[in-house]
Amino acid sequence: MILRGKRMNVYRPQTLVIVRHAESVWNKNAEHGRGRVNKVPDELKGVPDHLTPLSAAGESQAVLTGRILDMMFGEFETIYHSPWVRTTQTAKIIVDQFPDEARERMEKRLFKNLFLTEQDFGYLDAGVTPPAELKKLYDRFYKEREIIGKFYAKPPNGDAWLAKCKDTHNFFDIIFRQNRHGQKILIVTHGVTMQTFRYHLERINEEKLVELYEADKNKNCGVSHYEWNPKLGSGGRYELKFWNKVFY
Repeated sequence: MILRGKRMNVYRPQTLVIVRHAESVWNKNAEHGRGRVNKVPDELKGVPDHLTPLSAAGESQAVLTGRILDMMFGEFETIYHSPWVRTTQTAKIIVDQFPDEARERMEKRLFKNLFLTEQDFGYLDAGVTPPAELKKLYDRFYKEREIIGKFYAKPPNGDAWLAKCKDTHNFFDIIFRQNRHGQKILIVTHGVTMQTFRYHLERINEEKLVELYEADKNKNCGVSHYEWNPKLGSGGRYELKFWNKVFY
């Protein structure tokens, strides 16, 4: 990059591997979404979204994913994850699958990051809102979303996709620095947040972002891979190698 006759350094990690968390207990009990669950399981009553743990199947997914990531990419220099329970568990299980020496080093470079949390669903959190009230709120939200659009529609007392795109932008400010230049970075996050990475890295608009999501919704432990290519564009761009692959 050149500014007023001076060349500025561009710092970029070489490899970005982005993983959605493994199956949570909510994923197991609400296949078609938390707003469509007929009855909240006893184990999830009063459990807010950020405290939802992995299911037994989710733990197995994370184990298998970690083994494949080790074979495909080897040791990661830095690992970031959402501080929510299901992402924290997923990141730890993945790291545990690496050889002992690599695992010990990676554990020291395992960082929680608030910019990686999931979209805030506000009053649509089925763990804390009574089912009868929840259905009314969801019915109203779906009608509003048809008018406003999925990207800009904001759940009551929650955040729209727009807010997560801003968070992702702020997260890039953390990793696009000299101390992360050339690194291989693993990121463990959530479905909507994972999708917003495409908005910035692939430079697509809001409508296309939602279209891609609807065509291939982010899977539990879905893995996506980008590589920095200095030959793309005027000063380099990230190149998508694959999106939303599962290894279980």
